[in-house]
Amino acid sequence: MKSAAVVLGMCGGAAALTIGTVPSRAGTVKMMPAIGDSGVEFETVAREWRCKYSPGESGGPGDSASLKACQSLLDEYLPKLKALPGAEITRQVCGGCMDFKVSITQPLAEHGEWAEANYDPIESEFMDKLKAIEGTSQHETQEITFVKL
Repeated sequence: MKSAAVVLGMCGGAAALTIGTVPSRAGTVKMMPAIGDSGVEFETVAREWRCKYSPGESGGPGDSASLKACQSLLDEYLPKLKALPGAEITRQVCGGCMDFKVSITQPLAEHGEWAEANYDPIESEFMDKLKAIEGTSQHETQEITFVKL
């Protein structure tokens, strides 16, 4: 079987991907992308938006004005994110390291279309507003692969 190469930016760089076959639970063979010959195969790709928020007066997240503002921003954009083809949205918050993260996970084909559009206009709008929230820092985006094992 021939494999097709696809380029997908991950962790700030580009990695060559190949499409290979793997056994499914039903015993049939399906196509799944892999990162080179690493054995790392995946079904979906996520775009992650993240920042650090500042603690509140208590020293924790419970009274953090910046965390509250980050959540409000996500609430504002959630309908647009859910409207992306095949998108599943998750939010991760760490009270210890003060992380606020949003992951938009899509099947590879749907994600590829959004990636080709440079994730815009949604990503640039969201990130600009996130950067404007007082008390946030280390504003980053990242592309991550996912597979259910």
